[in-house]
Amino acid sequence: MNKLPIMLLAAALALSPPLRGQEVIDRIEIVGNDRVTQETILYYLSSREGDLFNEDQLRNDFRVLWTTGFFADIRMERLPGMRGAVLRIIVKENPVIRAVSYKTGKKVKEEDITNKLKEKDEYILPYSYYQGHKLQRIRGTIEELLAEKGLMAAKVDVVETPRGKNEVEVEFKIDEGPKIRVGQVVFEGTTKVPASVLHNAMSTNRAHNLISWVGGKDVFKQNKIQEEAANIKKRFQEQGYMEAAVGEPKLEEYARRTVYPLFKKQKMMRVVVPVNPGYLYRVGDVSVEGGKSVVPAYLRSLIPFQKGDVYSTKVREKAVEKIGEIFRDGGFLYSQVIPVESLDPKNKVVNVTFNINEGDVCYVNRLDFKGNVYTKDKVIRREMFIREGDRFSFSLFKNSLLRMRQLGLVDLEGDPDIKPTAENPALFDVTVNVKELQRNNIQFTAGYSGYEGAFVALSYETVNFLGAGENLNLTFQHGKRIKNYVFGFQEPYIFDYPLSVGFNVYNRYLILPYLYDRKGKGVDFIFGARLFGYWRANLTYTFEDVEIKLPSEGTADSGMSMFDPYYMSLYGLGTHKISSLYPSVHYSTVDSPLTPSRGTMFLASLKYAGTFLGGEIDLYRPRVEFTHWQPIFPKHSVGVHVEYDFVRPIGDSTVPFWERIYLGGERNIRGYEIYSIGPRSPRGTNLGGQKALVFNAEYSMAVGGPLYLILFYDLGNTWLQDQKVTLSNVYTSAGLEARIFVPALRIPFRLIFSYNNRKIRPDDSNFAFRFAIGSTF
Repeated sequence: MNKLPIMLLAAALALSPPLRGQEVIDRIEIVGNDRVTQETILYYLSSREGDLFNEDQLRNDFRVLWTTGFFADIRMERLPGMRGAVLRIIVKENPVIRAVSYKTGKKVKEEDITNKLKEKDEYILPYSYYQGHKLQRIRGTIEELLAEKGLMAAKVDVVETPRGKNEVEVEFKIDEGPKIRVGQVVFEGTTKVPASVLHNAMSTNRAHNLISWVGGKDVFKQNKIQEEAANIKKRFQEQGYMEAAVGEPKLEEYARRTVYPLFKKQKMMRVVVPVNPGYLYRVGDVSVEGGKSVVPAYLRSLIPFQKGDVYSTKVREKAVEKIGEIFRDGGFLYSQVIPVESLDPKNKVVNVTFNINEGDVCYVNRLDFKGNVYTKDKVIRREMFIREGDRFSFSLFKNSLLRMRQLGLVDLEGDPDIKPTAENPALFDVTVNVKELQRNNIQFTAGYSGYEGAFVALSYETVNFLGAGENLNLTFQHGKRIKNYVFGFQEPYIFDYPLSVGFNVYNRYLILPYLYDRKGKGVDFIFGARLFGYWRANLTYTFEDVEIKLPSEGTADSGMSMFDPYYMSLYGLGTHKISSLYPSVHYSTVDSPLTPSRGTMFLASLKYAGTFLGGEIDLYRPRVEFTHWQPIFPKHSVGVHVEYDFVRPIGDSTVPFWERIYLGGERNIRGYEIYSIGPRSPRGTNLGGQKALVFNAEYSMAVGGPLYLILFYDLGNTWLQDQKVTLSNVYTSAGLEARIFVPALRIPFRLIFSYNNRKIRPDDSNFAFRFAIGSTF
């Protein structure tokens, strides 16, 4: 292909003698064009018929035509005309690229290449015009991608095959070659810090071993070497070596045996990094300047530096972030925190001043929501802690987004759009893009769980009735161990105040194997209020007619249940009326009820049933519950849950045995059968406890799609009133759980593999496998 300078020279030679005269352009002729129409070419020209010849203008026209990429060759000629001169433009069109293909290997997919090209705006569409320089840029981008994957020996060839009339097919042939691994990383010189600290500073190019091989961190990437050297220097400075120097890494090829394929000898790279940590620096004088809106003593308390401590740039950056958060939370979105360090080489100390530039206070000008077609705007808006006209507090805004997601009506669709207004940069327009979740859930399901047994269920639930956020629920469930019919309604905001009211009417029949059968008909009246932030308070009144019978499942099990005199002496068989109040206080910042990854939940409640309320049962049952989720890696989270409750009679009354606490099953200690854990009579019947402690821990890993793998550890037991709560008398269950989430059903299916520390019956196994639905906490 001809180059631009040569073309410009040809144009200049063609134009120079005849075009210098002040002749007019009588006519413009286009010769050689096929796909590119004459009108398109004339569109790009500034010269027109009837204009005077202008050499500079014609050179500019040439450049414009050339940059279109339509042509491989362009010439301009002057011919005599009737009333002036004829400008003839002779072009040779570039071929059209009919198709582009990428012949890849196993390590880099075609999708990886196209995504990279789109990211750099180099992707070629079929039937675009051929441009050789663009193909070479694409080749360089592919080579860069291969280097990122550690394929340093890869080769990329561009094959052009003519097809049809002035058309070409382009194929990028990629020979990946072998991956070169890092066999050893050597730090040359005195490190003064453990070598492991420096090795961990390297995000890639780590020495080959089992862990680095599994994580793909041992692949040699030459384009990351300088970045790794900078990370090593940064790690030295985090350890107090402020004048540390890291030289140019040296690369050496050598052979060593690999982890996989097992003990195969392979060429690897030895990376030798020259280091000189220099002297250790300590903290000198620390001061804060600026930031008049916050008390200086408080700002100083956010900086953990104490005189004489080893200086750390990591601690410095955390202090900068903490101070910045304080000002951003106060509406100072333009605030800047600039640490100015002064090294004292003589005394080996760092004097640092945190200069704060507050900037102007920023306010919310407009707050809009996009994507909520069905859900009314006010339903989302009323969950926001921040309003139009308020100071723009970043923490309140983030908490508002979490509250919005907790509704279960909408979820975020990308990051919010936050922009200052053109008239006043201290006023911000905020647009929150949302996507509506499934609001109407009609299900017909059949399945099995430990608590319900085999069951079929039909339910209708809407968490966004008429788009106003109301909750309407109809449930019909029929199974081996449960018959459950419920109608419920809840209004979350009364007259747009954060007060909720609702009710449930139900008819339930539950079978608790080896314990009892329970029939109950009743109604709940629920009143709730948002106290502040994430704190809510609820008060539920329940009136229920209960009938308790001997167990219809498990009565023939080795003389247990109704044949046990301990069982027969327990109070509670027959029919009873229960009238109870259930106050509770609830706090939650957990980000998702189905797939939690961060946040804290606290619940304190009390069930108070008394004859003065019109019932026949007198008791109280306090309960406290705590849950915390913490992400540790992307798609990896750790969760802990603790629950304690007890039940006591009021006055001289007796707690019915069916109000006692029975543990076991996937809702608490998941390796054991449901309701199987509790104090037992001499004949082995579960008597139920009057106090209980449960602890759960989970390590959750999102494998891909709807599948999660969970390592779990459960601990707990129930005790009689006169028994001491002790961790030496507990049941534990540990193992692996596979959890599959079905969005349409909004519940997870679970396969649980566990090891239990104790056996309920002598012939039980310590190992257990269970199928369940729902979640533990």
